Amino acid sequence: MNRFFLLAFIWGWSYLFIKVAVDGMTPTAVAGLRVALGAAVLLAVLRSRGVRLPTEPAMWRHFAVVALFGSVLPFTMLAWGEQRITSALTAVLNASTPLFTALAAALYLGTKLRRIQAVGLMVGMAGVAVAAGVGGSDLANSSFSGSMASVLAGACYGISFAYMRRHLVDIPPLVAAAGQLVAATIVLAPFALATSAVNGIDLSPTRTLAIVLLGTLGTGLAYVLNYRVVAELGPTRASLVTYVIPVVAVAVGVVVLGEPFELRLLAGGVLIVAGIAAVHERLPGRRPRLPGSIPAGLTGSGGAVALVMVALVLGGCSGGGGDRDADPDDDDIEVSATSGTNPSPRDPQTSSTSCGDVQEEPLDPAYLQHVLPGAPEPTYQSDPPTSGPHQPGRTFSGELTDPISRPVQVGILEGGGVLVQHRSPLAPAEVAALAALDERVVIAPNPGLVDEIVATAWLAKQSCTAVDLDALGVFVADRAGAGPGTDG
Repeated sequence: MNRFFLLAFIWGWSYLFIKVAVDGMTPTAVAGLRVALGAAVLLAVLRSRGVRLPTEPAMWRHFAVVALFGSVLPFTMLAWGEQRITSALTAVLNASTPLFTALAAALYLGTKLRRIQAVGLMVGMAGVAVAAGVGGSDLANSSFSGSMASVLAGACYGISFAYMRRHLVDIPPLVAAAGQLVAATIVLAPFALATSAVNGIDLSPTRTLAIVLLGTLGTGLAYVLNYRVVAELGPTRASLVTYVIPVVAVAVGVVVLGEPFELRLLAGGVLIVAGIAAVHERLPGRRPRLPGSIPAGLTGSGGAVALVMVALVLGGCSGGGGDRDADPDDDDIEVSATSGTNPSPRDPQTSSTSCGDVQEEPLDPAYLQHVLPGAPEPTYQSDPPTSGPHQPGRTFSGELTDPISRPVQVGILEGGGVLVQHRSPLAPAEVAALAALDERVVIAPNPGLVDEIVATAWLAKQSCTAVDLDALGVFVADRAGAGPGTDG
């Protein structure tokens, strides 16, 4: 969690760095130096790990598209916008990025939006309008164009995330980020040089420090931290940083730059968070809840940010789910962990207490290494592994009839899948019930297991003596999509 808060702190300060740097540089120069310094940091990290950027022309075409929508356009628009609006407002408006990501996924990837998610998009967009001052006194001034630049930057981020989800999930995110920044540097360089030649550069010591920190910390180090946070916490928990950033940026803008704190920032921010919570609400029936649990959408990003924003406005002004009944007398038939036999099929809806606690496992330092098909299996920290060298690019869903190698297992987890392996054959009803938990669940035999059932996800494992749909359902709901190969 220390990396998480450090990442939010760095990215929150980045809006201040942009505000300071753009006073003496053109927006394209700010964006160009930012990506160049960030690329230098990431290339140094990759070099230290012995990792090289890919050389395939097709991969660099993908890098170019992601660079355009993920760096060139949004970084330039943010800098251009901050010439016209405050850094605090820019951060709040840019927090709408997850809304545009959901919209882009629906249009580009064919992801279906339910009614609540469509309503969430509209609520979030209304929050953007409120925060931007639509209908306020600043609408008639140049701040409207600056606000729209910040919103369009969020839209560009959404497009880039959807594109990455389709084309760049088979390579380590750190490599993809480095390729993106290198491509962005190449694209931005001529524009940065041309605009600087025409308009000049006025680099005071403060502005120089701001652009150096923006590039090395706000872009380079932040990308490294973000990858580690996603790897350790999973993209769902890591996405909370997107909503904490505006809190840091608003506080920094008010305290350091003396920017005014306006209640419409709070009102718009709350609407944006409410819209994001609705858009990212889990599909009904997919997540079994524990007694007394808080409904999805009120935990993590939604609830925490709402509380933080309330605390923020108080400072500015002064200076779940229902319980699930369980029948203790249920006569579940369980697979014996020692007999190795499988009794007659049991009702997949019954519950049991046959699963142990979820084990959190450390990140394997070799998690960036790829294993070619047919190559010898490397050594792993645990068996079955939850991270480490892997074979990327292979996706599975549902039941597999043959055991799979450990590099393929980790490749499934790296892509956000949950692997449920069984030592003895399962009844068809059990396989169907497990597959119905989530489309990312893969069920496969593994005669070498010590336990009867072992569920693995990225950096997490749960062992069971029988199929326990309640426990495994919670494990799947919490861990599906947690691999670093997902967009989060």
